[in-house]
Amino acid sequence: MGFTHYNRYDTMIEMGELNQTRGGVNLKLSELWNNAQAVLFDFDGVLADSEPVYRKSWNMVLADYGHSVPEKDYWNHWAFMGEGLAGEMKRTDLRIENVVSAKTRQKEIYSDLCRNGRVSLFPLAADVLKMVMSKKECAIASNTDSNLVKTISGNAFDSLPAVIGGEGLRPKPYPDIFLKASTFLSINSSRCLVFEDAWKGVKAAESSGMPVVLVRNRYNKDLPCPGASCEIQGLQELYSFLRGLQ
Repeated sequence: MGFTHYNRYDTMIEMGELNQTRGGVNLKLSELWNNAQAVLFDFDGVLADSEPVYRKSWNMVLADYGHSVPEKDYWNHWAFMGEGLAGEMKRTDLRIENVVSAKTRQKEIYSDLCRNGRVSLFPLAADVLKMVMSKKECAIASNTDSNLVKTISGNAFDSLPAVIGGEGLRPKPYPDIFLKASTFLSINSSRCLVFEDAWKGVKAAESSGMPVVLVRNRYNKDLPCPGASCEIQGLQELYSFLRGLQ
């Protein structure tokens, strides 16, 4: 993807700086919440349990090249770091001449899987979104195309907030998607609180000037993540926090 902060991430691993947060302070969720005028949710890995289906769609494409991405490599390099196909080709002996064609086919396969209901939402996703929307401005800001976010969401939500998809924008870890969301909501970026599950999204939020909460799940639970203002253990912790506000 050509984002130079990958080198910074590797350096921080070597120097043992991964537990530091912005300004060296692990801000509590309540402080971040009180400062926020808007909440931006990543979709894949935060609201939707879609990463296994993404991996499946890529492995269906890569099977034609005698290649597959193991789970651990996918969670780390693809879902978390956002290195994608370019990173896979750099790390392994995978060679694909027509990368655009491979990406197009993956997108078609993934879209079909979404339309067939293969992607489910995480438990409490609908409840959390409803509660947040009753208290703050809200949007979903995802690398995934907005139409697919809406397809996956289906009728699970009473109402869906604004969806800022990745179509026509540079993907995370670039800040474009979050900046577009803050502009759409007419909220200054510093007053937007982001919920993310991956380093690529944390970096995108940080580059946008937005505080960000890392949502831990079974895929990222052991992966270090510099830059997050604080961490929560899944949507259950956010749900409990929101219930406490009522």
